[in-house]
Amino acid sequence: MVGLVGWFENSCGFDKVSYTKGTKENQVQKRFDAFQESFMAKQYKADGSYTAYVKPDYRSKLPTNYREAVKNISVVEDSKGVHYYVDFNNATYRGYDLSRLELFYQPESDYVYDTLYFKNANFVELKPVFKTTRDELQGGEFDANSRLVMCYLGLYIRTVK
Repeated sequence: MVGLVGWFENSCGFDKVSYTKGTKENQVQKRFDAFQESFMAKQYKADGSYTAYVKPDYRSKLPTNYREAVKNISVVEDSKGVHYYVDFNNATYRGYDLSRLELFYQPESDYVYDTLYFKNANFVELKPVFKTTRDELQGGEFDANSRLVMCYLGLYIRTVK
């Protein structure tokens, strides 16, 4: 899965090389963008709001080399925002078993995060591979206790209802 989500390693894709056309890092970013576009969708309503959904034909649109790795894709909308969950079937990242990829965004804000979840605690051996920079608007987090690597961008805006 490094060819799809390897940008997690490069300061969550916030480094300049990820945006430099023709670089290996830029190619990984493009593959990831195409991957997301294969299943993420919105159904707009007359009032301008929308409902997020998974494209019904997503499996046929997934990049061929990732079809077997994807077990299921679902979407959940809650009070925090929209969560797309990509559950994996026998997928690995540098030899360590992955369980899930979460893609989150908060509507009406610039707050997004993407999270890789690993099946086993032994993934901590990967920590040196991930460059996790952080400031008030963007960064990465390696959490051994939760067995995850998270990349986030933007300020969290709490919605009042």
